[in-house]
Amino acid sequence: MIPVDALLFDLDGTLIDSKRDLARSVQYLQKYFGVSVSSEKRVGTFIGDGVVTLVQRALPKLSADRIDEAVGAFKQFYRDHCLDHTRLYPGVLSALKHFRRKKMAVVTNKPVRVSGYILDELGLSSYFAVLIGGDSLPRKKPDPEPVLSALITMRVHNLERSVMIGDSSHDVHAGRAAGIYTCGIHSNIGDPQKMLNSKPDYVIHKMTELMRKFS
Repeated sequence: MIPVDALLFDLDGTLIDSKRDLARSVQYLQKYFGVSVSSEKRVGTFIGDGVVTLVQRALPKLSADRIDEAVGAFKQFYRDHCLDHTRLYPGVLSALKHFRRKKMAVVTNKPVRVSGYILDELGLSSYFAVLIGGDSLPRKKPDPEPVLSALITMRVHNLERSVMIGDSSHDVHAGRAAGIYTCGIHSNIGDPQKMLNSKPDYVIHKMTELMRKFS
């Protein structure tokens, strides 16, 4: 097993299965703007690059001067419905309890306000010393800035004893650029093959496998 002092986690597709609530929010937005509605599977491919890019992918023909309106409409609907169906993936709570003595952070491209709300409501906030969202800093994943910021805030000095865990290539690229281990996890959101192609140091299928890879 690999000894680590700090574990950094992505949120959607890693800790929480939020696909249905995100899909329904996107579908609401598409109906609002009178365009064809994407399937839940299709919406899964929109997720991972922050809310503005999500909206742009959902409404590719929307004029630039209406993006702010669309983002606002999406955020409002999603805030009201973000926990209708969202749940922890199996094994998440067991893994977090196992690593409770380690330093842990959530580093996501999701807006920080709604991310914090979801963590609070699902009873996860106490496990994490730091939460960094896609709007917390000038740059988001795959840039290493959010990862490095989390490590600095947690006063982690030995990068070789840290790992970034996530379901997307952005997580892998951000972790690698920050100089820490990377662990990809298979999920029902995004493109698993793209994550695998980014060549993470380790790959798992469920969160409990972390306990056999890191100590």
